[in-house]
Amino acid sequence: MNPTTYSTSSSHERARLRVVYALLGTVFFMPLNLFAMEAFFIAAVLQAVWYLWRHNELIFVRTALFIPAAGFTLTALLSLVGSPHILMGTAFYAFTVLQYFLLYTMTAFFIRGERERRLVLFFMLMSAFCVALYGLYQYAHMLILHNKEWVDHSAFPLLRRRMYSTLYNPNLLSAFMLMLMGLAASLTLGTRHAWHRGLYLGLLFLLTLCLILTYSRGAWISVCALVFFFGLVWDKRVWLLLLLLPGILFFYHGGVADRLLSIFSHSGADTSVSMRLDMWTAAVSMIADHPFLGIGWGAFKYVYPVYNELIQQAGITIFHAHNMFLNIFAETGILGFFFFMWFFFGNAWHALRFLRYVKESAFDRSVAMSMAAAVVSITISGMSDYDLFSTQISLTFWLLCGIFANMSLEYQKNVKKSLRNNSQ
Repeated sequence: MNPTTYSTSSSHERARLRVVYALLGTVFFMPLNLFAMEAFFIAAVLQAVWYLWRHNELIFVRTALFIPAAGFTLTALLSLVGSPHILMGTAFYAFTVLQYFLLYTMTAFFIRGERERRLVLFFMLMSAFCVALYGLYQYAHMLILHNKEWVDHSAFPLLRRRMYSTLYNPNLLSAFMLMLMGLAASLTLGTRHAWHRGLYLGLLFLLTLCLILTYSRGAWISVCALVFFFGLVWDKRVWLLLLLLPGILFFYHGGVADRLLSIFSHSGADTSVSMRLDMWTAAVSMIADHPFLGIGWGAFKYVYPVYNELIQQAGITIFHAHNMFLNIFAETGILGFFFFMWFFFGNAWHALRFLRYVKESAFDRSVAMSMAAAVVSITISGMSDYDLFSTQISLTFWLLCGIFANMSLEYQKNVKKSLRNNSQ
């Protein structure tokens, strides 16, 4: 897409480009500012509706995972029947699942060609760069307003602050960084230009530094999983990076080492583990009590106090189960869980198949690799947290899914076209 050709394009193409421009604004502001992101997203939806009405088209994206994406969107809506606050649940559904599905569908339908996919990824990386810079400025100048919420001084006396940048929560920042680190690493491996590789490596280093300063233990384990993944799909020499881990523990004694060692031990002062066990036990009980449609999308914070009298008496709000799989199962039931697992792991399965059978396009392979890497990192972190609870994190994930679906569709069309030409 070249902006200078906008005025010379047909009215049909200009209408499509307006949707793409609004999507680019959505992508850039996604982790930076929710209000600006929503403004661009609403503009994209309105432009898309105008495009479809004006040109008598219907969105039916023949992606391999359209059915599970639509199935999860529908079952999450049906789960609201059992929600104790159906109006609030409906509003939360519109703000989350419905937006995810619309972004996925619009990305797969309106983006055209490798150049536009590159532009979307460029805006993602630029946004991540801004998030990282602000996070470092915030961290260096002690602009951390919620230290008491995220730092347990009794368990980790050397830990003074944790970075969260524009995402309000260190764990959410780490989830965003993990997905963008996977993207930056994939593009580094796929590019043939030395200066591009240098830029991607620089951004990867910056994102890694920010990830360390979140002090998110689940994210650190996810980084090890990403190193293992890239060693499997690209070069086993990547596994040598794991040797840095004992070096950090041996030479550095501070907050990072304490948090890292705490993964392998349990202290009575560290209450996060025991609280998670209580949440997981309650989530299992919710699943047993509401197996089919669940307790309602986003209803965990309303239902959990019923299963935990201490939380009820304290008046504390726990928004999710701190386990992605248990939380989605509890809120949407067996059907919602089935469609989500199909869509979530289906993206990784199709991405790995693409990497196995397609060798000629370096950029397309990078997109597939980043898609699989995102699933790997979210799976590991999702065992001890539920980062996709955040609208910004989920939108980032569904955007990556939409880009991958868009690329796969175009690749299949080119293969069919090539086969027809050869047969003639």
